[in-house]
Amino acid sequence: MAFEFDAALIGVIITGLMALLALAYGYGVLSNRVKGNSRDIEKQETAHKEIMSQIRCEFKAYQLNNREDHSMIFQKLDKILLNGKGNEH
Repeated sequence: MAFEFDAALIGVIITGLMALLALAYGYGVLSNRVKGNSRDIEKQETAHKEIMSQIRCEFKAYQLNNREDHSMIFQKLDKILLNGKGNEH
């Protein structure tokens, strides 16, 4: 039983191989884009974490300064309300 290769069969085989090559190339390009996007997302996450850490530190410093300011205000109010007599408790 001899199998003959005619032009139509060879055309189908070549077309199939070309389609497989095109799919492999497309998959490779898509894979590289996904990897690139993943790296960019990781960089953005790192930058956002650094910014949030910086904001937290600044807010803590603000809270400490705010507490000191409130303490000074209360001391002045006590002094005014007691007419400079000091604390009599």
